Amino acid sequence: MSSEQAQRLWTAFRNAPHKQIDMKLPQRREAGEHAEDPTAEPAGITFTDAPEVTGIWTKPPDARAGVAILYLFGGGYVLGSPASRRKTAGHLARAARARILVPSYRLAPEHKFPAAVDDARRAYQWLIGEGVEPARVVIAGDSAGGGLAIALMLSLREHRLPMPADCVALSPWADLACTGESMTTRAAVDCMVTREGLLEMAAWYLDGADPRTPLASPVYADLAGLSPLLILVGGDETLLDDAARLARSGGMAGVDTTLYVGEGMQHVFPIWSGAFPEADAAIELIGHWIVARTPLS
Repeated sequence: MSSEQAQRLWTAFRNAPHKQIDMKLPQRREAGEHAEDPTAEPAGITFTDAPEVTGIWTKPPDARAGVAILYLFGGGYVLGSPASRRKTAGHLARAARARILVPSYRLAPEHKFPAAVDDARRAYQWLIGEGVEPARVVIAGDSAGGGLAIALMLSLREHRLPMPADCVALSPWADLACTGESMTTRAAVDCMVTREGLLEMAAWYLDGADPRTPLASPVYADLAGLSPLLILVGGDETLLDDAARLARSGGMAGVDTTLYVGEGMQHVFPIWSGAFPEADAAIELIGHWIVARTPLS
């Protein structure tokens, strides 16, 4: 049974006149910038601009030297910004005791696939070009940003670039064809995401490209050689199968893979740290996982 605080938030989402994913694009983008409104402000965090990647740096007071997280915001490849995940980055930075870089990437429909992948790869290359060792970098992201995190590693493999230490994906949208069984079985309980809304955003991003292209939909990729994966997903969301299929593919390819399913949780539930205890626990889980897998200073 999920907490009363979580149930209240899900009820508020259910009672909204429209799901964000079904709004017109301008309204959808505006709402996306307020995704973190219910969350707590992370204490003791320093935020600075990262103009080289049109993003932000998030630094906790006890940041471990040389460790950095590259966080890719979600939004279906059509909305979101570094500012839309500022608090999430702050909470995660405290839990992982690491600096977090949240870069921008170009959005659809103005910019088509693979623009987001290319921009994510450039941000990663800039980060390691600043002297951060790949073995002390963690790639993370939520929703489309979670799928993009996996796609980034596929792109690094393709370009023969060094892999990061690890990867964390929150409710990854990893099948832009939206074929997972949970698209149907969880449709009645998911209060945030609809298959129709996902397919609309996929069409804007892909612009005719095959939705089963691995760099767009990593569930169709061979994941061999990728870094260890931590995947978190809500038990009541339509993207549950995307996460489960990624975890299975990773495990079958020999990738050290951990899947956490939050009972009664909705899409990208860890981003609401401070709003309900399951989100707080998820952030702590991620932080401990990262600390255990990145070298100590």
